[in-house]
Amino acid sequence: MSNNRIGGWLRWLLVAALLYAKCMVFDVLIAHPDSPWWDTSDYIVYAAASVLWALPVLLTKRRYPVFIVLGIADLWILANILYYRSYRLFITWHLLSLTGNMNGFWSSVLPYCSSSLWLIPALSLPALLCFAWEAHRARITELVSVLGLGALLSLSASYCSWRHVRKEFLPDEQLTWKWLNPCDMPDCLSAHVSENERQAARYISHRSILAYPLYMAADAIRTAMQRSQPEALTAEQTQELKQMMGPQSAAHTPQGNLLIVLVESFESWLLRATDADGHPICPALNEYIQTHPVLYVEDVASQIRFGMSGDGQLIVNTGLYPTTEGVACIDYGHHQYPNLAHFYPHSAVVNPCRNVWNQTVVSASYGYQRLVEPQSDSRFEWNDSIVTDRIIETFRTLDGPACVMGITVSGHLPFDSSPDSVAIPDSVPELFRHYMQTARFTDRQLGRLLAWADTAEVMSNSVIAITGDHRIFHAWMSDEVREYGLRSRLPFGTGQAGCPLIVKAPKITSPVTIRQGNQIDIFPTLLEAIGQQDYYWKGMGHSFLGDYSPSDEQEYIRRSNISDKLIRMDYFAEQEQ
Repeated sequence: MSNNRIGGWLRWLLVAALLYAKCMVFDVLIAHPDSPWWDTSDYIVYAAASVLWALPVLLTKRRYPVFIVLGIADLWILANILYYRSYRLFITWHLLSLTGNMNGFWSSVLPYCSSSLWLIPALSLPALLCFAWEAHRARITELVSVLGLGALLSLSASYCSWRHVRKEFLPDEQLTWKWLNPCDMPDCLSAHVSENERQAARYISHRSILAYPLYMAADAIRTAMQRSQPEALTAEQTQELKQMMGPQSAAHTPQGNLLIVLVESFESWLLRATDADGHPICPALNEYIQTHPVLYVEDVASQIRFGMSGDGQLIVNTGLYPTTEGVACIDYGHHQYPNLAHFYPHSAVVNPCRNVWNQTVVSASYGYQRLVEPQSDSRFEWNDSIVTDRIIETFRTLDGPACVMGITVSGHLPFDSSPDSVAIPDSVPELFRHYMQTARFTDRQLGRLLAWADTAEVMSNSVIAITGDHRIFHAWMSDEVREYGLRSRLPFGTGQAGCPLIVKAPKITSPVTIRQGNQIDIFPTLLEAIGQQDYYWKGMGHSFLGDYSPSDEQEYIRRSNISDKLIRMDYFAEQEQ
């Protein structure tokens, strides 16, 4: 066997070994097994996937396939880590179709990056250096050894810091392998995760991130078949659906207008947060709650899925859960939906971002007649001040009664859109400082909108609802987020946080405060607030204005599965005719 042939096999083995190491590092960072030791089967499948990925190295005597294979592997692994930190999910074939919604939002990915991510590309250094300068392999080996030792010490220091934070602020936690890792897999496998997502997580946990593309291929085939042949309701589901349906009765025109404001990434703890001088971060909303008879739900659990803001609009406007796979507003945007807007002879959506979440299509599907949006595709062209102006202008141009949904955008990551100057202690990380400053700016605009609504004749006897479209911070987002959340005892530090809901309506004559609720409960609440209790669709939640009791986990599972089928089969097309 020639020396070149031997060199090819050696390159193949080295690349396979490096890919194998990347799989192990990925598991440590994200999806490690429940114990610090892997089973024999784990070693075998990790090695098999690594060997297959490294095969292109054998196809040519040149060295460039080494760099291509390692580069693609690094991009794939890092993309899944970042997506997991953002959504607690891994990339699927279907989610690749949503990349268009990232246009203009790429900077929002940066907060999810951390120094630990350098471990993935750093493992490529031995091959890159050896193959780039083969004559100096001995010296390069020494350099790689030093770099490897530095990486190990850095990783150890990070874990020591994490353990210190957990020990100081969560003293009741026991010291286990699961306790050591900030991003362990089992916590994400709750009832709010679909079976397909569970299988994806298990696939990666037991077969490695490099074997995951095989699962994606199978998932693409299964999703295509499911879309072409939507599953019918079972007898039990049909019976439960009847509980959410009312008699077919003619809708009557509501009195006054309806204003819905979906505030981007607005978490409930902001209403309780203060600056360095002890002043509220959101003074306008706090004052409004204290001086007006409103329904105030302190923490509304976000129930979005892949669609983020698009799912938030779906839940609030239709009383349906998002689809268990895919994104309803994109995959089924042309379907018919029950909605709040159709009660009004005039309606509009004020959308600050063109071509995001299929807004042109779903605005009509949700019953809105007009779409007010910028002409360019610049995501941050309309900050919350401009959105407020457009909402007021829209109401003034519509001959009552009217329904307007305004969507804000300044609160989107990386929180650098028109922040106000707020005195924030130096101990607060920069990301949170920007978040609070942007929240102050948004609060000021909402205060201006509410002050106008209090005096404007067009808004007399109207219903106003303000809520966050979804949460934004997660304990697994980054070391900075997690540690600050734990130190400050904020709910997201342990993975729990909600959005506030404020509703002002003529029928709410005295303040009502509810501690916790669900996002799915907003639709039936607004339906009751505008006096449309006779609508044939009651929604899948429970009104906050009645004898409220939140849904339990089992009800959520049952009804989200029913909602998934209703959306896929376009169930409401016949009902809405």
